[in-house]
Amino acid sequence: QKMGFVKPVWSLPRLPAILNAHMHRFQFTAIMLVSHIVFIVLFGVYVSFDELFAMPSAANDNTYLNTKYPYYMGTHVIIFIGFAYLMSFLKRYGYSAISINMLLACLTIEWAVLCRGLFSKQFAETGTISLNIDHLLHADFSAACILITMGVVLGKLSPTQYVIMTLIEVPISQATELLCRDVYKINDAGGSIVVHVFGAYFGIALSLAFARKTQRAHEHDASLYHTDMFAMLGTLFIFVNWPSLNAATTVTAEAHHRAIINTHLSLVGCTLATFLVCPIFEPRKKFNMVQIANSTLAGGVAIGTCANVVLDPILSLTIGSVAGVISVLGYIYLTPYLSARLALHDTCGLHNLHGMPGILAGLFSAVMAVAYPKERFGASLASIYPAMASNSTGTGESQTESGQALMQLAGLGTVLGVSIISGALTGIFLRLPCINQVRSEEYFADGDYFHTPDDYEFTTKISGKVRHEHVLGHGDKTSSVQQRIIHHDQEDSSA
Repeated sequence: QKMGFVKPVWSLPRLPAILNAHMHRFQFTAIMLVSHIVFIVLFGVYVSFDELFAMPSAANDNTYLNTKYPYYMGTHVIIFIGFAYLMSFLKRYGYSAISINMLLACLTIEWAVLCRGLFSKQFAETGTISLNIDHLLHADFSAACILITMGVVLGKLSPTQYVIMTLIEVPISQATELLCRDVYKINDAGGSIVVHVFGAYFGIALSLAFARKTQRAHEHDASLYHTDMFAMLGTLFIFVNWPSLNAATTVTAEAHHRAIINTHLSLVGCTLATFLVCPIFEPRKKFNMVQIANSTLAGGVAIGTCANVVLDPILSLTIGSVAGVISVLGYIYLTPYLSARLALHDTCGLHNLHGMPGILAGLFSAVMAVAYPKERFGASLASIYPAMASNSTGTGESQTESGQALMQLAGLGTVLGVSIISGALTGIFLRLPCINQVRSEEYFADGDYFHTPDDYEFTTKISGKVRHEHVLGHGDKTSSVQQRIIHHDQEDSSA
């Protein structure tokens, strides 16, 4: 008090702090509102239905819909149910894992349709964007890319940061995919290169650039018995629908047929290899649910790029088996090594599920390009390897098998380079203090962003009655994919 006046609470020195608090509180709403309105306007100005489906006609039957929609729905189930439950293993992050998964998938679909259309040849020539199920299917693929990145940084970003990450990553990933498909003319039926590799290494680079010491060995970064079962439920949804995803973008009937069978065989081989290898290399010689829920899916990634070109079933089983072994060994040895040496925190361990198997898919695709003479593919060659079926080299000749193999490797290298650089820059940007950050004590927890029921604190604090057994022997700085939660024996009630 001075000269009879009380200093107001809104005095100038406190004004920046008050404004900053209000800015952070409404930041998510403002960004979502502006982006959604902009997208609606862009849809209104540029997007229309494909002419074939704009008006009913005698020539417009349901053949296209009946062919495409089952693949679209299989992919949709993977995105909205499979990924959501697979990431619900954290004991205090279930609401966020499932609902933010849905939010980012919907935001990506809206944004990816526009980006893909704006980058297309049709838009350059006509200024319009046509919309059909194929475009929605590719938007789902883009959503998978974003959700893979989300899995790497799961629990470490605020909803605002997740949205900003999505708005940045979608156009970069779409532009990179179009470069690989239209310029390099690579074959990547299931998107193992342009989706899985991009999403995984974008997330890894983002995580490294965004890393904070308080994210490692966090008390909330762990699972419970029932949350691991929810994650396994997500695995099963992905497992049974993955053949649809890998076959969805193929064109001819024989390519559909091969992609479905090869993907299923690869997943089967991968699952058997995972169950075989896990108890051999696990220090406790037991099955580890982290690996069972994740490594069993690595075969779907590893076969994805060449699912439509493998002509021998033994190769599918072999590719899946190799992917399963590499994924399990990655969880046991590579993840703790990268955590200790590079301070890399990969919440879901997706480097082992999407990253390395995706690179494996790119390498296998180069081998497959030279393994079979192009005559073996008949009429489907043009849709699988367009450069090998036409004069795309500028020399009057079509691409050779070895030339196609080099293009597959060039596409893989481009995706790795672009994803790592853009992911690192995005991570640096998301560290800016003006962007809403998660409080260090609330990493991997729903409490700051969701209304939680009365039993939230009780059921998620069970960790006070359990101990973490660090089965990988790398001290205290282990992530949830390296921890096993083992319940203390309850005291005898009669004691």
